[in-house]
Amino acid sequence: MTQAQSNVTFTTPMLKAMANPLRRQIFDALAAMRTGRASDIGELLGLAPNKVSFHLRELAKAEMIEEAPELARDKRDRVWRPAATGYTTGQPADRTEDGSATAMNAYLGQVIHDEQRRLEATLAHAQRWYDSGEARADLAQLSTSNLMLTEDERQELQRRLDAVIPAFREDQKNGKIASSQPVSERKLWHYSGLLSADELLNGSHSGGQTAQKPK
Repeated sequence: MTQAQSNVTFTTPMLKAMANPLRRQIFDALAAMRTGRASDIGELLGLAPNKVSFHLRELAKAEMIEEAPELARDKRDRVWRPAATGYTTGQPADRTEDGSATAMNAYLGQVIHDEQRRLEATLAHAQRWYDSGEARADLAQLSTSNLMLTEDERQELQRRLDAVIPAFREDQKNGKIASSQPVSERKLWHYSGLLSADELLNGSHSGGQTAQKPK
């Protein structure tokens, strides 16, 4: 069994592969499942297995995922897993490949689009919940906090936050997370963390854009 790498920097082929919305959705599902077949992902996302298979092969070409032959039932059975436990966009100075800036912009544009849609859906769900006054399924949770940090403290906070999900996954795998529901009732959830300096909102890093102050 190949040991998955951690915190791998996106290459230009990876960015190009992940700029495809459906491919990114398939990868996110596989990352949540940790291992899976095209049929498993297709069932989870409501997609035809042959369509999922095509995108899995494209992700494999970009080295985003790899096969897990030790989990296959036979030679025709293809089980996939992420090639790394985490990815980073890296530092601009490290990205010297041709086409890297274009690929990065395309990828970041898609990520922003995804997160905007999730936030809008979350707010709409909350509004329907409070407007109706009826009990609804808890489908999202939004938490915010404000802290005064030095740069060293900011880095330590980020390190601790980055460790939470991997530690939870390990405990989940080892049966250390108590749950009254069976594994078959698990749903796909998305978690995103944004740690941002307040100065981003006051225009000091807006490239000349007009700052928008609260009224």
